[in-house]
Parts: sequence; structure tokens; C-alpha cells
Amino acid sequence: MSHDSQSLRRTIPSLHSLILFEAAARYLNFSKAAAELSITQPAVSHGIRQLESSLGHALFVRERRALSLTTQGQRLYSAVSGGFASIAEMLDDIAGMPRRDTLVISASTVMATEWLMPLLPEFRQVHPDLMIDLRCLDRDPAMTTSNIDVHIRLGDGNWPDCDAIPLWNEEILPVCSPVYQAKSKPLSLASDILCHRLIHYVDPYRFRIGWADWLRATGVGAPPTLPTSLQVNDSLVAMKAAENGEGIALGWRPLIDRPLRENRLVIALDRTLKTGRRFYAVTPSAPNRRKVALIFRDWLANRFEGL
Repeated sequence: MSHDSQSLRRTIPSLHSLILFEAAARYLNFSKAAAELSITQPAVSHGIRQLESSLGHALFVRERRALSLTTQGQRLYSAVSGGFASIAEMLDDIAGMPRRDTLVISASTVMATEWLMPLLPEFRQVHPDLMIDLRCLDRDPAMTTSNIDVHIRLGDGNWPDCDAIPLWNEEILPVCSPVYQAKSKPLSLASDILCHRLIHYVDPYRFRIGWADWLRATGVGAPPTLPTSLQVNDSLVAMKAAENGEGIALGWRPLIDRPLRENRLVIALDRTLKTGRRFYAVTPSAPNRRKVALIFRDWLANRFEGL
């Protein structure tokens, strides 16, 4: 037993270095890790380099404006984060404290605002004590290393090392405010869109259908220059601009369903583009994934079954 303990102490790095690594890997940002740990960013960087030196492997890919985990870094983060979670659970049990579980979900801002938040009261009726950590990020986080339980993603359903449960098909149609519709020329053909002010949503990090794509899909040749009222990089801002009468925006179902019911938006032209892609509830397929993630994922899947 003594020999084993001595071997472990020689093999396992210091707890301090593992704490530094776990925070840096979770944020993929040394400055944010330093802020959480109340130390300086150089201290985090120095500690990580010492850990890499002792292991003989780089744990992070350091690029000019981004930080990502190497293969060895991903392996270590999976082990360290799972180990810390197990230790935290055991400490709660030993201390006799009631554990309040936390579900971490990632979704776009518009999805969180117009779709997920209205659903949460229904979910809370079944799981009233669950704490929810909802993260709206400007780009899709890493599926397997971001410490997020459930990702709501648009795509083809194929993400490495993940399980994807289909929710609904991607359907896109033009929307505007009732006031804009009342004051503007009526639309009967897809080509009539070209006579209106258009709100363009251009996402710098995710592929999203734009007006040129929508026009081509509906059989209308897109001119080199489209009429533009406003260009934004966030779908929620595009929707709010349409509600405020700035022009016509492309809307995604079911994200526009609540604004349509509340008469904040109306359908400008009843021409729906079905892209063949779907929205999914995605969970990492790691063997130690948490039960609460599967509960929420399956609840979503059951609610949207058949859509």
C-alpha cells in the first residue's frame, strides 16, 4: 500500500497544476481561468507550461486569437473534469448536504429567448429542483470538451463522439411586422421580395441560409445586389428589427411561432424553404455523461417527436 501511494505521488502532477489545467481547458482562455482562480494570467500560463513539461506533451494549441486542446489535452481534461465532479459529489454526500444538480445547456440567443425559455416552466413541473445553466455563445462550443451537457444544434446529425437526437426540420420563411405589412406593397410571388426592404442576418461563425439562398431555392434568380435595410450578425436582432418595422427578415420555425401567435410578426409571404437539415439535441457520448443530461435530452425528443 505504501509503495502504491509513493508511486502515485511520483506519477500524478500536483493538485494545483491540475486545477489550473481544468479551469483553462473549461474556458479555453487563460485570462478567464485566472479570474476564476483569483491569480494572474501569467501564473496560469506558467503553471500550464510546467505541467506540459512534466508530461512531455503539449496540452493546448496556442493560436493568435484562439486556444484549443490537443488530443492529449482532451484526454486529460475528460479525466480531470470527471474526477473533480466525482470528488465534488462525494464531498456533498459525506457532508450530508442535499445535492442540487445543475444542467448545462448551450443554444443560440434567439433559440434561448423565443423557444427554450417558454418551455422551461413545463420542464420544471417535472424537475422543480434542477438548476439550469443556459449558455448563449457567439459561436458553437466544442461538443466534447466544453463541459456542456446538452447542445441544441442545427446540422446533419453527424458530430464525432456525440449522440444526436432529432428535434425538428429546418424551415425558413419571410416575416415582418403587421405595421410594415399594412404600409407596404402586398406580396404574391417570391420575386416581389426584391421590391421590399430586406434585413440580412449574416453569421460570421455558423452557416445560415441568407436571402440569396432563399431566392434561388424558390426559383428566383438573386441579383448581384439585394435591397438591404439592415445587416446584423445575430438572428434575434434580425427578428427584433423585423418586429420594429425595419423590413422583411427570414424567420426559422419554431423560433418565430411565439412572435406570430403574439402578433409581433406576420408571415410576409407563405413560401417555406425546407432545407433538409434538422435541429438536434446533442450530448457527448462519453460513458460518464450525467443522468440529468439524458433526462433533458429525452424530454425534448419526446416533446418534438414527429415534427
